[in-house]
Amino acid sequence: MSLVVLGATGRTGQEVVAQALDRGLAVTALVRRREGLPVEHGRLRVVVGDARDPAVIEDLLPGAVGVVSSLGIPAAGRSRAEIDDSQRVDVCRVSTELLLAAMPRHGVPHLVAMSTHGAGGSNDGSPYVRWLRDLVGHRVEDKDRMEELLAAYGDGEVRWTVLRNPAIYDGPRRPHGVHERIELDRSSRITYADLAAFAIDEALTPEHSGRFLTLTEPLRGDGFAS
Repeated sequence: MSLVVLGATGRTGQEVVAQALDRGLAVTALVRRREGLPVEHGRLRVVVGDARDPAVIEDLLPGAVGVVSSLGIPAAGRSRAEIDDSQRVDVCRVSTELLLAAMPRHGVPHLVAMSTHGAGGSNDGSPYVRWLRDLVGHRVEDKDRMEELLAAYGDGEVRWTVLRNPAIYDGPRRPHGVHERIELDRSSRITYADLAAFAIDEALTPEHSGRFLTLTEPLRGDGFAS
């Protein structure tokens, strides 16, 4: 039985793979380039392919216990000079649609989909969200469509959870909050370690099915906004 990780070459995906292996899990990782995941392990199976290919999705799922999908947002960069968002993308929406169709056939019950704060119902018009959508609007729009798809799916055979994050950074696990509604600013952040740990827990034993969650450390000032 394995944990399936889509987007395993991204920084979040790599952390999910590493923590899952550390926990003793088998992992099936989907990558576009094998060299993008420089890991060898007896419990790691690496599949090279496109998450929008139905045959690739079918190949990932036999024997899986859950899926973590970490696709669509660049791992680094906070300016247009660092990030190219010039083209419309659809990898999050298309892969999620394929997963929702295929997972019941293989008896895979749990999906954790990585979104971003500012997508879907967290598009609150705040300065942080306006900045993000101006920077990577096409990628956030793909997350919008993914979230719409999951909301419409509702209480189907697949139990899904959406995780929205602010900026992610390298660091040890730290205190953080889990929110359904919160206004963030550009100081908001979460570690890769915390985001990955929460995603794995939710993929194995979901406690927040059907919910859209934002994970963030306390905001600057007097704590969490709500």
